[in-house]
Amino acid sequence: AQNKEFVCRGHDYERLEAFQQRMLNEFPHAIAMQHANQPDETIFQAEAQYLQIYAVTPIPENQEVLQRDGIPDNIKSFYKVNHIWRFRYDRPFHKGTKDKENEFKSLWVERTTLILVQSLPGISRWFEVEKREVVEMSPLENAIEVLENKNQQLRTLITQCQTRQMQNINPLTMCLNGVIDAAVNGGVARYQEAFFIKDYVLNHPEDGEKITRLRELMLEQAQILEFGLAVHEKVVPQDMRPLHKKLVDQFFVMKSSLGI
Repeated sequence: AQNKEFVCRGHDYERLEAFQQRMLNEFPHAIAMQHANQPDETIFQAEAQYLQIYAVTPIPENQEVLQRDGIPDNIKSFYKVNHIWRFRYDRPFHKGTKDKENEFKSLWVERTTLILVQSLPGISRWFEVEKREVVEMSPLENAIEVLENKNQQLRTLITQCQTRQMQNINPLTMCLNGVIDAAVNGGVARYQEAFFIKDYVLNHPEDGEKITRLRELMLEQAQILEFGLAVHEKVVPQDMRPLHKKLVDQFFVMKSSLGI
């Protein structure tokens, strides 16, 4: 099948490297391409056989099931990877001059959505891509999405911890640590410098609502972290108390940098 694109469901727990190797064994004469960029015309016209393999993220159709509270996690996980028509992958790139001190300012994302002829998984483990759509997300849109996803992840972990669905609390500890650490080490400040300064606001009048949204998400994240730390305090084992105390101290630093 020349110049065709397919989305394939790998074996359970199969790593990308193992999948690539399996495909190269199946197509021994193929040349593996080591990037996810759109190949140029010379590749499409070439006599040789090329294989381009990269991971894509499923886009669930049943968003309301995933967002509704009280639905068990195993049902949510089912809907995240079944009956899926659309997949996407993101390619970050810098546009304009790159600020060494603050890369968020110029970090755009090229998002490609692949739409299949049939939903996965089906009779077959792979289906052809019917069409692809490419959009560019601005640095501000990108920042909003990163925060939305992180807030959602925190909420899920906190709920699992509260309802004792979690055997150990490490995932919550690691997530709290990662978010607070990033914020204290300039994450919050970099967003503020990139999008809340007069220069940006004046040059992008069309972004008013998005700037408000980003600020709301930052404040919301602080509330979620505060609640998460309270839950964490109740369940943290003795040997991890020092880490918990460090997180609480850092959180106060984060709050003051947000001006709360």
